[in-house]
Parts: sequence; C-alpha cells; structure tokens
Amino acid sequence: MLNGLDPYLVASLIRQESEFNAMALSHANAVGLMQLLPKTGKTVSQTSQTQGLQRPATLYPSREPGARHALLSKKWSTSITASSNTQLAAYNAGTDRVGDWRGQGHYRDPQEFVESIPFTETREYVQAILRMLNVYRQLYGTP
Repeated sequence: MLNGLDPYLVASLIRQESEFNAMALSHANAVGLMQLLPKTGKTVSQTSQTQGLQRPATLYPSREPGARHALLSKKWSTSITASSNTQLAAYNAGTDRVGDWRGQGHYRDPQEFVESIPFTETREYVQAILRMLNVYRQLYGTP
C-alpha cells in the first residue's frame, strides 16, 4: 500500500469516476481518472509534493493527484475506524456536507452512516465503490 492507500479502493474510485478513461471530462470540468476540478488538482498536487508523497504512475500519474484527495483528511478516518465511507462521501459531496451529516447522528457502524446519507447520488456513489472494492478483494486477495 503506497501512501497508506488501498490500491483496490483507489481502483474502485477510478472506476466509479471515469471508468478508467484518463481523458474523461465531466460537465463540471472535472478531468482525468479521478475527475478532479483543475483547481483541486493543483492544490492537492502542491500539498502532496510538500509532504513528499509518492504517486504510482499506473493509477494516478503526476497530473492525477486524486488518490491523495480521496483520503481528504485523517479527521474522517478517526471518526469511523477502519472505514473509508466518510472519505468517499466527502470526495463526492464535499467535506463540509459530510461534517454536517456526521454531526446529525451517532452511527453504530460505517454502513449505518452510508445508509443515512441524505443525497441519493452520494449514497449510491459510496455504495457502488464499496461493491467494486469487495469484487476486487475477492478476485485478487489481500493487496
């Protein structure tokens, strides 16, 4: 695991965002494998460089710092241990919204949080990535 990222999680996110099309362009001008807005990509790239993070070119070349953005911040991983559900929701809907959602309930487990996401698009987005993550783990075993 490079930079502490599960490669199957990164691949699942890429599949959901662009279906592995490096030339993908969204209606909102998000670009590349991980569909980052140019401003976000620039900010994340600068942050990654100052922290000395490595980026495997096969998943996200230098113009694709989205995997770093996928984690957004460690504050979410401490809220739900061993879970990327809040990070995935924040990747899609933004950290402020996810912070609001997290503050509205006390969730017993990560799945309960996912089921409570009020935006259908974000809830289905997280569920699709988690399904693909399970498929990759079943097919390829432990990374």
